[in-house]
Amino acid sequence: MTFLTWWFRVVGLINIVLGLLWMPFLNAARLELTVPGWDAPIGGTAYRGFLDFTMLFGLDLLILGAFLIAASFRPRRSTILAWLAITLSVVRGILDDIYMMAAGYPVVGMLVFIALHLAIVTTGLLALRAAGRTRAATP
Repeated sequence: MTFLTWWFRVVGLINIVLGLLWMPFLNAARLELTVPGWDAPIGGTAYRGFLDFTMLFGLDLLILGAFLIAASFRPRRSTILAWLAITLSVVRGILDDIYMMAAGYPVVGMLVFIALHLAIVTTGLLALRAAGRTRAATP
């Protein structure tokens, strides 16, 4: 199996796990970790709205994860999906985590996710490069 195949599968699984964590049945219990100092009433409109909004983010991650795993069965034909996942890791991952730190969210947690996104970006670029070399060498 190629590096790109494994990259699609591992990054797909990471996205699925993270997507599940944003589902309301799991996210509600960790709300105080997600938004330290949450000051709206639990069960109130802001609480429900926050959980509903973050569920959409979770669904995005689940869908991306499923497509990445599906792409692993045709990695050479799915490189555009790898570029999408890499771009999302830069924008929705690294840049958003930097914004969150500047807004006062816990630095350690954000740095962990920045490291995860940097790993996804770096390994993704390496996997695409390896796939390009393989494609060029194949008659």
